[in-house]
Amino acid sequence: MTDYSNWKIKNSIINYSGEDQAKKAAAQAAQAEYTLVAAWCNENGYTIEEQNENYVVIKIPQPSAAEKAAGLRATRNAYLIKYVDPYVCNPLRWADMAEAQKQEIEDYRQYLLDIPQQDDFLQTNIKTFEEWKRG
Repeated sequence: MTDYSNWKIKNSIINYSGEDQAKKAAAQAAQAEYTLVAAWCNENGYTIEEQNENYVVIKIPQPSAAEKAAGLRATRNAYLIKYVDPYVCNPLRWADMAEAQKQEIEDYRQYLLDIPQQDDFLQTNIKTFEEWKRG
């Protein structure tokens, strides 16, 4: 497969909308190439960005450790809201649950709360309640 990591093209070529047949043909060819480049970018961690008067291919930057940590905490918080809070925050529902079910939810809650303290926190794949129950 072709490496498009250094690809760039003038905006004016792709966006041409005049009547000149040669320029129209060049625009159509450029649009077809753009489609190929976009597909390559999607498969290889790149994107197409407009810079000055060109479209250029750039590598999508990896998130910083702080950004990754924030994302993991957001996922953890969403799982607390989705899988724990509907039971723990509803006294009537909680009272109707068997002790084994309550313990399972309490254990899952503790699993979620402990995640940020793990040594490999940034490499953690946070499990849903069902994944966690399967082990």
